[in-house]
Amino acid sequence: MKSERLYSLDLLRGLDMLLLAVIGPLFAAINAATPLPACVMGQFRHNWGGFTLWDLIMPLFIFMCGAAVPFALEKRKTDGHAGLVYWRHVLARVAVLWVLGMVAQGRLLSLDILRINPFNNTLQAIAAGYLVAAAVLAVPSRHFRRAAPFVLALGYTAILHFCGDYTMDGNAATRFERWLLPLITPEGSQALALADPGYSWWATIPMFGVMTLCGMEATGILTDAAASPMKRLARLAAVGAALLAFGWAVSPWIPAIKHIYTLSFTAQAMGWCLLLLAALYLVVDVFRLRKGTGLILLFGQTSLMAYMCHEFKSVFRAFGQMFAPGAAHLFGPSAEPLAVWLAASALLVAFLALWRDRRRGERS
Repeated sequence: MKSERLYSLDLLRGLDMLLLAVIGPLFAAINAATPLPACVMGQFRHNWGGFTLWDLIMPLFIFMCGAAVPFALEKRKTDGHAGLVYWRHVLARVAVLWVLGMVAQGRLLSLDILRINPFNNTLQAIAAGYLVAAAVLAVPSRHFRRAAPFVLALGYTAILHFCGDYTMDGNAATRFERWLLPLITPEGSQALALADPGYSWWATIPMFGVMTLCGMEATGILTDAAASPMKRLARLAAVGAALLAFGWAVSPWIPAIKHIYTLSFTAQAMGWCLLLLAALYLVVDVFRLRKGTGLILLFGQTSLMAYMCHEFKSVFRAFGQMFAPGAAHLFGPSAEPLAVWLAASALLVAFLALWRDRRRGERS
């Protein structure tokens, strides 16, 4: 594969992390100072059923990781085949993401197997999707690669539809999770599952794979040397619009539920991901309008570290709280939440910039 630099990929990844780590907390700070309408703050929550802006963050992160798969793995094939180098890289990547996910849970260093849930984090979902995508990419057949996401999605959907309902307690994915967890860690994981009601991880692996494969297919479209940039754009937008329309069309029968990644939810999420990528591709890769994107690129180029910083946001918030009393004295109590957010965000940006520059220095 030709290694073509696509700024739209970095920008979309950066927008996702910026929304998670900066914009979401900003709205929370504004709401703490001056309550915002429920319809606005409702976009920053996960509900059982429906689709909100906040619901898009995790699917978009998985999608963008899938978009990087061809760049990372095609060059590690030997004469077009997945050999030892290929699988060593894949398994090492999966292991790192899995352990980082367990660290982000905040319980790994307890060294108490009854308190550590082996799988309940976005990074681990990315690892699972990455492993599925790597296995699919290892098969030379292009037809197999294109069929794989449909087979996975329809198989998972059939199990959900015919082996349960779409309620929080009655769906097949959650019931499987509660059956499996006690077999792994008898008491702790079950308690953790009940503290995070309705979410499925193990049973949802096929859909994590589908989203990763969707990102991989998007990269294939955008790096198709036989097509002009506008044809690539049209294909990307057409697939995105079709998925979005399909998700809306089937939602009366298969509700959009983020917690268990139903077919309608996943189709809508991937539709939005593709349309957003198409819009950014047009702006920054076709028209090459890139001024003012430095902050977004920073988050895109340090997305994994930005995610980990968000998971340990209490550290940055503690820094911000050192400045809050002064803001309250000068501007009133309502300014305190915004002062905390501003100082915490400034520290986060400075830390990410230093991290990026250090990595660049090591590579050079």
